[in-house]
Amino acid sequence: FDRLMNHVGLNGKYQSRFNFVFNFVFVIFLAMPYLNLVLALTTPEHWCHVPGRNETNFTEEEWKSLTIPRVTDESGKESYSKCQMYNVSTQLNTTASLQSMNNNSTRLQIVGCQNGWVYDHTWYTRTVVTQENWVCDKELYVTNTFVFSRAGDVIGTFVFGQLGDAIGRRPVFFVTLFLLAVGRCLTVFTASNYPLFLTVTVFGSVSQSAAFQSPLVLGTEMSSADKRAHIAMLQCLGWTLGVCLMPLVAWATRDWVAFLIITSAPCGVFLFAYKWFPESARWLAARGETTRCARELRNIAKTNGSSLPNDTMLTLRKIAAKKERIYGLASLFSNWRLAKNTTLIVYLWVVNSMTYYTLMLNVSSMDGNPFMNFFWQSLVELPGYVVGKYFSDRYGRRWTQGALFLFLVLSVVVVICIVGRPDLVWLTTAMVAFVKFCFTITYYVVHLVAVETYPTCVRQTGTSLGAVMGSSMGILGPYIVFLGSTYDVRYPYIIIGIVSATGMAAALFLPETLHQRLPETLADAHNFGHDQKFWSLPQKPVCTETE
Repeated sequence: FDRLMNHVGLNGKYQSRFNFVFNFVFVIFLAMPYLNLVLALTTPEHWCHVPGRNETNFTEEEWKSLTIPRVTDESGKESYSKCQMYNVSTQLNTTASLQSMNNNSTRLQIVGCQNGWVYDHTWYTRTVVTQENWVCDKELYVTNTFVFSRAGDVIGTFVFGQLGDAIGRRPVFFVTLFLLAVGRCLTVFTASNYPLFLTVTVFGSVSQSAAFQSPLVLGTEMSSADKRAHIAMLQCLGWTLGVCLMPLVAWATRDWVAFLIITSAPCGVFLFAYKWFPESARWLAARGETTRCARELRNIAKTNGSSLPNDTMLTLRKIAAKKERIYGLASLFSNWRLAKNTTLIVYLWVVNSMTYYTLMLNVSSMDGNPFMNFFWQSLVELPGYVVGKYFSDRYGRRWTQGALFLFLVLSVVVVICIVGRPDLVWLTTAMVAFVKFCFTITYYVVHLVAVETYPTCVRQTGTSLGAVMGSSMGILGPYIVFLGSTYDVRYPYIIIGIVSATGMAAALFLPETLHQRLPETLADAHNFGHDQKFWSLPQKPVCTETE
């Protein structure tokens, strides 16, 4: 099949156009609904509403000092309680001095909020939390929403990953796109009914990861080996631009309803691109669908200004005669070497997904402008992808990922030592950004390795398994953030450091995929990397013409 692809063109106009539209532009729009709930569910500063200030001359700060007790938060700083107030059962003496009233109020009984809450509207006019009062005894509503979103992603990635190898990349792409765009838009109508809101959130999340996989797998399968890293980086750049644009849209709207619609609805435009999203010719050949495969190859050749060889149908029939009979999840564990590679890739996906999601959720807990915090934490991914591509193409996927995990462990140790210190906020922010930078590279590499390690017949199933397990453990992300915001700010970084250390070991025991041919069959995958030595750098093989 590689010989046929060489004839029609592996790096022509057809591939360039497809990858630009579906692995770059589309991903920009797809990244926003993937993460827009993070900003829509932001919890701004809040405190108990105590009526009566309008009848006095006190400022808001003075009134808070009279009616709200001060507490020590998880980072050791003193602040006003978010969920408690003094039990002001009788009208305050508005003619007394502020000092005397303060002395009296501090002797009052402390109770929970009796009259609702006051929210800081410095950055947000309205979020789901401020609209529905998901604070204090309902603060886990936010955490549980993120958990249900991850659960939906797990279910959808597993189902659609299998379907991608069973019925094709093309139909799965458009089904997942429809579910994501419609599901996210429906959330704006259901926030007042929490069970219904969770249901719609799951509906919109089942296709999140799967929508990325189809164009990535398809682009990889019709391009040359030296373009795989380029295609993966295109998706990563599109992702970064999308998540950088998203907080700017939130800043401009400041209202969660307008924000969700603006960042979700544009994905629906790509539903009209059905004519321009092809089926994978390589997948069709592996399935034995020679007529459809020849038609797709002819379309590629026409756009690239080339032609099909005369023996195209004969070659496709030979491939069809050898087509794989075993599909599905069990195939990934059908041999010791493939099972080992699958296990290590899945574990690396888990480490990266759980940590990335934890870091993204934790941005909302940082001081300062929440939109710019999100923007800068997202922008740091851009150099990460460029550096990741350079080093993974120069020194190989294996050593790049292993070295970056080592840097991660060292960086997290520094963060653990300084986080929570008011005099080192700037250094903490910089080190957390560096941690995000390193994880950007490891996340990029594990996606690339997964696509290059699995054979064609189960490539999307394999990448989906990693995404499924990553999303499954990503469910822990909201609780890890909750642990840090409730008990000790160091806890999330301790967990990140531990999993990073184990990730380094896993990365080093994977085979090198740089300059290697994509495995076509399970037999290819069973032997993939068997001749590689641990202490070695990748060598570019001599090109030979193969069928």
